[in-house]
Amino acid sequence: MTSGENVDKRAEAAGPSMLVGTFVLVFLSMAALFAIDTFLAKMERSEKRAEAQRIFAEAQRLAAEGRNLEAIEQFRSGLSIARDDQEYELALARVLLDAGKLADAQTVVDEVLQRAPTSGAANLAMARILSRQGNAADASSYYHRAIYGRWNEPAAEERFQARLELVDFLARQGDKGELLAELLRLQDETLPDSTLRSRLGHLFLAAGSPTRAAEDFREALRQKPQNAEAYAGLGEAEFAERRYLNARAHFQIAVRLRPDDPNTQRRLELCGQVLEMDPTRRGLGAAERYRRSRKLIELALESAGRCAGSVLPPALRELAGKAQAALGSRIRASQMDDATEANIALAEELWQAGRKDCKQVLNQAEEPLALVLAEVGQ
Repeated sequence: MTSGENVDKRAEAAGPSMLVGTFVLVFLSMAALFAIDTFLAKMERSEKRAEAQRIFAEAQRLAAEGRNLEAIEQFRSGLSIARDDQEYELALARVLLDAGKLADAQTVVDEVLQRAPTSGAANLAMARILSRQGNAADASSYYHRAIYGRWNEPAAEERFQARLELVDFLARQGDKGELLAELLRLQDETLPDSTLRSRLGHLFLAAGSPTRAAEDFREALRQKPQNAEAYAGLGEAEFAERRYLNARAHFQIAVRLRPDDPNTQRRLELCGQVLEMDPTRRGLGAAERYRRSRKLIELALESAGRCAGSVLPPALRELAGKAQAALGSRIRASQMDDATEANIALAEELWQAGRKDCKQVLNQAEEPLALVLAEVGQ
């Protein structure tokens, strides 16, 4: 065999090996390029994420300082980098809400809810927007969606805060039925904070449930015995039940713990006025009961005159005549009990007739009279 033939045969044998080697080199080159592209893409994403985080932090700082319009611009700038970032979007919505831009805030939250309809945070944001817009029915619905929506674990605290916000909203709406239902769910929660217990107690009062309110105020006092707010709340619960003696005792403690509270001081004074005016209070002698019954007539007559003016309508004029006669009568000690009962009934009738068409609100002097007559009329 000639040397040329040997070379040809070696070339033929090396051909497939060279081809494989070429493919390997091409593949390795492509893999290297892919790795480089991936690395560069990751670097770019990392840099963008870091930049978005920097902008987000600056936006939060501006919002905390109350510079909402500047914060809005920063949030929008951050979202142009980190598109569809739910945390940034909801933060933007909160600042828009604080700035009073309700329609813009709603647009942002709508976009989030389209992608994540069960998001607890997004539904809570929408509830707040609708609440500010005065859309009570839809706001309540979104609060419930937030409570039962998806939250980052652990979710118990977020759900609790959402329900607490819902009951505050219902209290403002005056919806006592739904408010009481939500409060009963909240009452089952473990509330180690005495301040929260007091807050819950006040909400039960707003819902028309002073008995449950008293339970929360007592629990608040068990947790923090020197809690002036809880003592004042317990006084309000007793007051609502017309147990004025107990209410006064609790208000006295609250005022001693917090002497600069004018509202509690006023409630304490009101309790004292009711107790001093009530002719049915236990332990009073016949003469004192009779004196108090006359005072009720005087105050009811004065109130009727304030409402009706100088010219009394016929029915009220007739009652006023009876009142004047009762006040001018002289009775013996043996007649005092019967006269007291008659005076109380007359004062109540005169009060009801005077208030029937009265356009004026109760003044401070009339409030104790209204409470006493409501009590004795039971």
